[in-house]
Amino acid sequence: MKKILSFLLLLNAAQIAYSQQLSEKVQIQNVLNTFMNCVIKKDSVAFYPLFHKDPIVWVGVVKEKSHLQDLKKNPKAGDLFLSDYRSFIRSMYDASKYEEKFYNVKINEDGFIASVTFDYSFWIDGKKQNWGSESWGLIKTKGLWKITSVIFSVEEENISPEPKKEN
Repeated sequence: MKKILSFLLLLNAAQIAYSQQLSEKVQIQNVLNTFMNCVIKKDSVAFYPLFHKDPIVWVGVVKEKSHLQDLKKNPKAGDLFLSDYRSFIRSMYDASKYEEKFYNVKINEDGFIASVTFDYSFWIDGKKQNWGSESWGLIKTKGLWKITSVIFSVEEENISPEPKKEN
């Protein structure tokens, strides 16, 4: 009887741990969804609280084909750029329609820190502008997941179209 009771307690603990982990992943997925919706709605009020206190690492690396094209226009063009989340959302305040799509999302977390990697494409007025891979670092503080870093690669769609992904 003790073995059965111990087994049931262990099973219950494992189930609780699994559901808590699932809940964390759902919370992190909600951060991604809010991010995408803020881009569409140009909503800085909802966007800013997604991030932890500054400084937030925000680095884009230009992929080779796009970088080679940039060098033809400007021989001193760098292959990376630094920015921040405030500049990113402010750059969308014009009349254009913006959208960033995330797919192939992978979330790795331990309840306190998380890394999220995914492929993305960035659209303006219904036309894909660029695409690449993105990685976020997050921490959970005061019960909320906050983005601490955003790093991504960029390939211009008109220079190197995004390969079709198999499902």
